[in-house]
Amino acid sequence: MRSGLVLGSASCIDGLIDRIYAELGYEPKIVATGGLAKIIVPICKHDIILDDALLLKGLYLIYKRNEKEGKKGC
Repeated sequence: MRSGLVLGSASCIDGLIDRIYAELGYEPKIVATGGLAKIIVPICKHDIILDDALLLKGLYLIYKRNEKEGKKGC
């Protein structure tokens, strides 16, 4: 049952990526993040970048931008 869920999820992701590629006309970079991504991404047929810290990186960039803009106003 677990194998079916993992393989089914990987197949759904591959199908979605195929449709995105067809609509865009080129192959953009695909990034996966989240708890189960590290289990599902290796099974996918497409080249997917796994980044567990994507949210933290984004929050850090926002923090740095706000910190820089805050100093300009003083």
